Amino acid sequence: MEIEHGVPVKLIFFAQSRELAGVRQTTINLPTKIAYQQLLNLIANRYNLESIKNNILLAKNEEVISDNCDIELRESDNIAVIPPLSGG
Repeated sequence: MEIEHGVPVKLIFFAQSRELAGVRQTTINLPTKIAYQQLLNLIANRYNLESIKNNILLAKNEEVISDNCDIELRESDNIAVIPPLSGG
């Protein structure tokens, strides 16, 4: 779902999401307003993240996004794809 009249947004992948996506970052055109679940589904489908989709957090410009809201996007925004974290 590449949006013709959208805005370019940088996706940044971390840890397991980077391994599955095969890229560290990329730019994608998105609408200026998109629902969290719609964005999550788009990213999971396009970047091979279905296996971890239910555990991913998305952050816009370093702030975690609530999973039940619409996201307002502007050119030069960054969306971080944060996979499940493990620690020890």
